[in-house]
Amino acid sequence: MSPFFKRSTWSLDALPPPWGSEGSIYEHVKLHGSDPLPDEAPAQGESKIKWIAGAWDGVLSHHVGSTDAPQRAFDIAIAVRDLLQRPDANTMTTLYRLVVNEAVLLYIDTLLHQLAESEPPLDRGHLLELGRYLVTRSAHREAVKFGMALIGLAGTAQDVETLKLIGRNEEFTLYAANAITNVAPEPEQPLWDLAKSVRNWGRIETVERLRETQNPEIQAWMIREGFRNGVMYEYLACICARAGRLHEALKRQSVDDALLDGAADIICALLSGEPAEGIDDYAHAADACEAYINCVWSRPDLALKHFLAIADLRWFLSHAEGWDEARSSSWTETRRKTLQALCDDVFGRETWRQQVMSALSATDERTFHEGDAAAKWLSIDTWEVHFIRVKADPLRSSSWYSLMQQTDERRIDTVLQFAESVLPFEQIESGPGDEMGLGPGFEAHQALDRVLQDLRRFPNRGWRLIKAGLRSPVVRNRNMAINALSAWPRESWDPETNSVLLAVHELEPNDDVKRRLQDLLEGKPMA
Repeated sequence: MSPFFKRSTWSLDALPPPWGSEGSIYEHVKLHGSDPLPDEAPAQGESKIKWIAGAWDGVLSHHVGSTDAPQRAFDIAIAVRDLLQRPDANTMTTLYRLVVNEAVLLYIDTLLHQLAESEPPLDRGHLLELGRYLVTRSAHREAVKFGMALIGLAGTAQDVETLKLIGRNEEFTLYAANAITNVAPEPEQPLWDLAKSVRNWGRIETVERLRETQNPEIQAWMIREGFRNGVMYEYLACICARAGRLHEALKRQSVDDALLDGAADIICALLSGEPAEGIDDYAHAADACEAYINCVWSRPDLALKHFLAIADLRWFLSHAEGWDEARSSSWTETRRKTLQALCDDVFGRETWRQQVMSALSATDERTFHEGDAAAKWLSIDTWEVHFIRVKADPLRSSSWYSLMQQTDERRIDTVLQFAESVLPFEQIESGPGDEMGLGPGFEAHQALDRVLQDLRRFPNRGWRLIKAGLRSPVVRNRNMAINALSAWPRESWDPETNSVLLAVHELEPNDDVKRRLQDLLEGKPMA
């Protein structure tokens, strides 16, 4: 056959996979969706923090900012060029090892720029084949992410379904969303499909890329559901309020319950603000809040979530901070006072107390916590309610915190006696370590922590708990115990107090905790 008609022999199919016999992550996601990935243990490494899928990349992209790793990008760019020129086991293994050993997000922008501007230009067909090969076959998440980035650089519309499929696992949603944005002729619909299939960081990453949508269906979804995620509503509240034109939707003749519920959650998130945009970043905030307050004021039978939103708005409107030129001019003084009066009227309705008491007896956790939050606004004492919940499940109850917050001198001995009777001290006092105390196996340490964090208000109380905290492997337990003991007058220490402190100081592995123990022994003020 003439060489002119001979097909290119460039292919990766015959190469021995550098990941050995390990299974394809892509095939795993096809079968198991959002389940943990098969490379979970190697990916976690020695870190004591167990990140949910996509969380590490989400934190990097939202809180660390752009990173620059020129040497890593340069090394990988050279390895890519070598592989494209000579596809064999050595060049593939070299590239694969470089890619899997570090988070792709740390260098990918620099690398993609280098690949796109490479001279002479790289063969985009071969680059795309490499991307598809890594996405569908490799056994390690960073290699899959790298392949997705290559598809985003050189892919076509034919790759969208593959990206949507792998993006269902939130470890890869960020990369799927980026690639879809680059390769889909009309990316909004596949991005929306992807956004609806994920819930945590994946939801955040995809909805952020829909911020300019003019699609009425997507806009309506964003202010009813799109902002909801399992991380923090604050990340998407302002984006969705803008994109969905919340201020206009709330002024329509018919406001459905889903919209009103969405508005309540968005407004609360905007008032909270951090760690994303807040109420002052939304240009139409005054109009949206006015429309929402008017809707709630006209409806007498709403759920507690609307009481909580009105309570937040009432506080916001009644405090002077920020009411200056820095705040939008649409917040006129007349408007502010009018809305404050409407909030006062809604806040004062007697029906809320009845709903709070009903919610405090609910078995559903969300309903209970709404009732508990509303009770705080209404100055309803819930100490007994929380004590009942603590007694029902002392090692797992989230009510320890609220119980201690409402505990005073009359009640502290009752709480401490109960805590000492139920906490497994032998399990807790395994000796100082460097544990974070998160996840299964640390329930007792977490319960102890919730008691210790408020014990500083009660000097000379709870020595048995403080001693357990000092001997705990959890760093926070030891710090909370030091805080509590620092409130004790030095003259009230007995010989055991001093001997325990000396013993744990000798064993302490954490430099900061060791310094604090030394300061405590020397009577220095605690930071």
